Amino acid sequence: MVSFGSRQRHPDGERSGIRAPKQERSQRSFERVLDTALELLGEKGYTGFALTQVSRRSGVSIGSIYNRVDGKDDLLRAAQERFHQRMLEEHRKLADPERWKAEPLSRLVPALIADLALMLARNGRILGAFQQRGATDPEIATVGKAGYTDLRDRFTALLLAHPDEIHHPDPPRAVSSCFVTVYAALVRALALDTSAEAAEGSDLSTLVEDLGAMCLAFLLHGAED
Repeated sequence: MVSFGSRQRHPDGERSGIRAPKQERSQRSFERVLDTALELLGEKGYTGFALTQVSRRSGVSIGSIYNRVDGKDDLLRAAQERFHQRMLEEHRKLADPERWKAEPLSRLVPALIADLALMLARNGRILGAFQQRGATDPEIATVGKAGYTDLRDRFTALLLAHPDEIHHPDPPRAVSSCFVTVYAALVRALALDTSAEAAEGSDLSTLVEDLGAMCLAFLLHGAED
């Protein structure tokens, strides 16, 4: 079902610019619109995203779409909410403690970073569209920050569950720094914060390998030889 989180709402309970459908058939239709919007963002980014294309591909009339949203940016915000829920589930699977419980830190760190890179690359075009739009849209920026925070907290909790293997004198600080560094490097390498062309020629596999090695060495800092 469509969920609109906790964004600004009118007194009648509807969020500004978006009118949630109440009938099941209308809900399914609007969800198809949101899925189509995400598909187009993944293919064309924000600049190539238009309501007419969403209408044509989803099979939902432009009039019906305007019954639900006031314009392109409102549809983008509604689509982000749907995408945000999907990403939270991906974060949960990525950092599921049960998945990694048998792995020592020496294998966990590089493998986790490699899987994080794959997740960001798989969703990169859509993430990039929201990240770039978030620079001028506070609502989109707020949801994006919530997603980042969820991923950061899961990543750090997973590594801090190995206290006996972390030899850095300040484990929480070290693990947090690892995440911030890794995420920033991957965002830049995948050009999520700029045009896709900026990523051309980058060797992602080498970067991921080096990030894993650097983070592991940093976490082991202070260990006796």
